[in-house]
Amino acid sequence: MEIDSFEAATIYLMRKNGQCGVRAVDGRRRDDHEQWRGEDGYRCRMRPDRQTTILTIDDESVIRQSIHAYLEDYDYRVLEAENGQIGLDVFRRERVDLVLVDLRMPEMGGLQALSRIRQISPDMPVIVVSGAGDIGDVVAALRLGAWDYLMKPIDDMSILRHAIDQCLERARLIGENKRYQSELEERVSLKTRELTELNLRLCEVVETTKRLLGCGELSESGKMIIGEFASLMDATGGSIYEVREGGLHLIHSLDAGHAAAFLPFPLPEDSVFGRVLAGREPFLATDIAATAGISPSGFSRYGDGSLLVFPFIGRDGRPVAVISLHGKKNPPFVVQDREIGAILASYACEALQTAGAVAAMQRSEELMLQAQKMEAIGTLAGGIAHDFNNILSAIVGYTDLSLFVENCPEPVRRNLEQIKRGSMRARDLVRQILSFSRSGEQKGVEEPVDVSPIIKEAMKLLRATIPSSITIRRNIDGGAGLVRVDPSRIHQVIMNLCTNAAHAMQGRAGVLSVNYSRVRTGDEHFDLHEVAAPVCLKLSVADTGKGMSPEVMTRIFDPYFTTKEKGEGTGLGLAVVQGIVRNCGGAIRVESEEGVGSQFHLYFPCVDLGQAETAEESPFEMPRGRERVLVVDDEETLAFMAGEMLHNLGYTVEIMTSSAEALRCFLSRPYAFDLLITDQTMPEMSGMELAREVLGQRPSMPVVLHTGYSAAIDGGEAKRIGIRELMLKPLSMTNLALTVRRVLDGV
Repeated sequence: MEIDSFEAATIYLMRKNGQCGVRAVDGRRRDDHEQWRGEDGYRCRMRPDRQTTILTIDDESVIRQSIHAYLEDYDYRVLEAENGQIGLDVFRRERVDLVLVDLRMPEMGGLQALSRIRQISPDMPVIVVSGAGDIGDVVAALRLGAWDYLMKPIDDMSILRHAIDQCLERARLIGENKRYQSELEERVSLKTRELTELNLRLCEVVETTKRLLGCGELSESGKMIIGEFASLMDATGGSIYEVREGGLHLIHSLDAGHAAAFLPFPLPEDSVFGRVLAGREPFLATDIAATAGISPSGFSRYGDGSLLVFPFIGRDGRPVAVISLHGKKNPPFVVQDREIGAILASYACEALQTAGAVAAMQRSEELMLQAQKMEAIGTLAGGIAHDFNNILSAIVGYTDLSLFVENCPEPVRRNLEQIKRGSMRARDLVRQILSFSRSGEQKGVEEPVDVSPIIKEAMKLLRATIPSSITIRRNIDGGAGLVRVDPSRIHQVIMNLCTNAAHAMQGRAGVLSVNYSRVRTGDEHFDLHEVAAPVCLKLSVADTGKGMSPEVMTRIFDPYFTTKEKGEGTGLGLAVVQGIVRNCGGAIRVESEEGVGSQFHLYFPCVDLGQAETAEESPFEMPRGRERVLVVDDEETLAFMAGEMLHNLGYTVEIMTSSAEALRCFLSRPYAFDLLITDQTMPEMSGMELAREVLGQRPSMPVVLHTGYSAAIDGGEAKRIGIRELMLKPLSMTNLALTVRRVLDGV
């Protein structure tokens, strides 16, 4: 067994009766130990720091117990196993020095056990002790690596002990040879390193400097920077911290668990990091254990070895970061390491600040490009909205006129109501597009609505846009309740969440689940302090995609943050969702696990039945009148439709399809009309310009302006001119009747 060359060894003489004669040999080399024999003629063995452990594998308990009792008398620790399988389990679990194994055993025989032991530990001494073998078994055992072979029964147990001592001595010599070989190789390697170290170090400094000049922001390059420093300094550990609000924030550590994630300001003045940041100078400790007068901030979990700490000082003279290196190798860090590291720290800090400036410029450019893109989309959407709303106005208007006909057959009425309902949804979709492209300039009306039909309709649209490999599962409670919200915004929320979920599954097979139900706020396992209502409507969207890391989850609601490839997303979707939910007085919670998927839970305050009932439309008689109305719209279909609506309500109507002609008509008869209703976007003269001319001649003239795109009208300017009301297309008969009566009555 191994005994250190420069430590005392105690040699025990083993006797059969278990008594030990003792002789001390101090300060002598292992190969100088005297070899002497006991009374039984066998050479003594050195007593190691622990008992030698022998594993006996034999299915006969009497033999195991006999060997056990005999070897214990000679201070061996003996473990037993009744077959090869159990023996392997014990061998893996315990620290065994020698194995005695029988050949014929149930479950796993000795040869198989021997082969498996050889695979686990090639140098393990194994003695086969068997009574059922022949010459073939002996040859097979020796070929498999057995060190000795004894036949049972063993009449003289001293033969067994002699075989054991011989094998242990052989194992010791093999170990000695390996250690000597290792030491020799180490000495050769050390000499080689000494000859080439200086030249290599100079080359490494140059190459490291080149690599550091190409680093990016610290949050992205911290791992690379600490790795370069550690490689150049031959450090075994270390960490890099960024100086940010409130203290030092860990960017990366080479040895997990040895560096605190955050060190708050102010740092103790006598701490290593505190002294380095205050003095703007590197710190070197060749022996941490012997360092006096300095508290161990920054290396509290390093008890020995050497330490190097470098500050990164910015162009303004303030610390940007601090890097610490820990070395346990000999020789320790030296002054040369400190000087080289200081140069590298200066280069690295310069590179970091340059990268930060470049990144800030790139972000500004990206934001500008994004703003320009959104502006272009907004312009395009505005044009589409104007034309599309004109089309919808005709559909909605003539549907209303058809519904206004007395004795309309019930099947026809139902069909007309479905047409109108679909047209209103199309109107909401236009508003949704405008809301996205114009940052919310087009605001819808918040009203108590049943969200379940909106969810179902959105799911139908999604089915056509997401890959067929994704299965959609939904559980929608149609009677859950009402939410006070703009319906188009809810539609946008569902589309954004489901699109993100589909993207997270990256086109592979997966499941997209949408659930909508009524819950009690206090029963949820989330803290929903933002939600004041005791009852909520919960919308959950879940996917079986790649999931998110904790770092990504902290940023998912940041505007312009996205995990998608460049050009695939704006990073605005979840920020918009969060804004809509908060505006409703609701809350949003997220659960995610990498490799499993994500779940988004949205909570909307439920509108109580009293509120809902007051919000519901009840049948009423549309207000009528006999006043004279001038209708101006360059779209002939819309002009005559509005005229027919007003005529059915009792008004006297004159229709013009030219704004210039309408102005001439008015100037010729300024008091012939009680109300002017004009479109905004027209050739020759816009609605605002027409209103300005009319009100210039007759300031008290009531004017109503309508448009298919609200961004085309400056509401403040319209009010200053004297325009009484703004109406958005498509126009419904009910809305037109109420607006006209309200303006004429001066309400």
